[in-house]
Amino acid sequence: MRSLIFTLLLIGFITSACAGPETTARDEVINVTGYDFSEYTEDGFLFTPEAYNGDYQSIGLITVTQWPAVRKMTRRVPSPDSPNGYKTVEEFYPDDIDVEKAIDEIYKVANNMGADAITRFDVTPTSRMNGTLTVQGVEISGFAIKRK
Repeated sequence: MRSLIFTLLLIGFITSACAGPETTARDEVINVTGYDFSEYTEDGFLFTPEAYNGDYQSIGLITVTQWPAVRKMTRRVPSPDSPNGYKTVEEFYPDDIDVEKAIDEIYKVANNMGADAITRFDVTPTSRMNGTLTVQGVEISGFAIKRK
């Protein structure tokens, strides 16, 4: 039995030693996502993904959906079928989403309603078709309350 285990370990060592150099298929990527609520906290406003356990007055449910602008770009590309050897193509590119802008919007709406907190705060990616282009957006929702 010992010789069998030794033989298997030896075969494993030999095959790993004969393998070529390891190559990286892609570099390491670290994504950090978060939202800074400190400017709202300084104004006495609370954002929380949790329920609020203190006394409060219900104000309302709020959902803000942000869609980025979509830009149209026109380019000339080689085309053997065209008389001048080129054709014009239109391509559409969505701008980046600014989640901080959407958070500021839900804060303004809640504040105008008389709320001083949004509980059950949630940020959800969403998408829709714009012609043949799928545009990525963001939906922010929460329960606006006035703390007592």
